[in-house]
Amino acid sequence: MRRRLAGVADISISQRQQTAAVTFVSGTHVFSSAAFKEAVAEADVDVVSLELDVCGVVDDQNVLRSSANGQQRIVRLRGVDRRAGRTTCVTGRLDERTELPELEVTKLLH
Repeated sequence: MRRRLAGVADISISQRQQTAAVTFVSGTHVFSSAAFKEAVAEADVDVVSLELDVCGVVDDQNVLRSSANGQQRIVRLRGVDRRAGRTTCVTGRLDERTELPELEVTKLLH
């Protein structure tokens, strides 16, 4: 997977739990769920769901952006409302059925 995904710092795979955890280095690269799914498909693995830990700055539409003045929209937060302009880190399950993916937040990290 390191060859296929930019910015990978660590990969941990548990066949017993049927999970893979991929940690990316901090930076400005953009995570692509499609590229992730393609990379793990090479190992004959199907992605059933994605759980993400992600940080960014919340805008006035509850969208997490890469920075306060950043144009890069990461995900719309669902299940939690954060004050606009606030740096936020969350864990949640990714829902890709909408144009802008939504993250059903399960935990606030700070």
